[in-house]
Amino acid sequence: MVQPRRLPMQERSLRRREAILVAAQELLVTENPEDLAMREVARRAGISIGSLYQYFPSKPAILRALVLRNLEKVGELLRTEVETLLADHGGRPTIVQAVDRIIDAYVNHYRSHPETIAVWAGAQADLELRRLDVIDTHATADFMVAPMMILLSSSDRDRILSAALLITELAGHAVRLALAVESPMTERIVAQFKTMVVAVLEANREAG
Repeated sequence: MVQPRRLPMQERSLRRREAILVAAQELLVTENPEDLAMREVARRAGISIGSLYQYFPSKPAILRALVLRNLEKVGELLRTEVETLLADHGGRPTIVQAVDRIIDAYVNHYRSHPETIAVWAGAQADLELRRLDVIDTHATADFMVAPMMILLSSSDRDRILSAALLITELAGHAVRLALAVESPMTERIVAQFKTMVVAVLEANREAG
């Protein structure tokens, strides 16, 4: 069971739940996910271990909440960037414009929130959390199909979905790799990934 035992409704409880998640995020940045200790999370959050367990019965429960929050933020970012991209280019951006905009936004998000990479690493050690990641990949790909069909002037939804799934899955790995190395290698990896994505999209562009 990794679900929180209760959903806090009052403002005080919401603040306490947030303090727990912030404390866990901070600890994940500096230590391995498997070393995350519930007692240390409670200490950093300024609450008793008993209070912590009232909100989260286990470490996987905390990780699940952090994973879900990050997935929601990335989803909101993606929707905003796609809407802005289409608006800025009259609904018809070029492939390069689209790739630059979306990947740069993705990189900037993870660069500005290094704790999200630590959360992702912790999630990979848990089967249920990995399933959440897979479900989110499919949801993101489904969302991307419609704008990609416009971008590529294609009516073949299944073909575009397969490309969207591939790009979505690889994007997270590519960005995390890029941010794990030093500049200028970071920028080179991002540029190489953009080239790969452009090539995949060009291969799926409908002729004519």
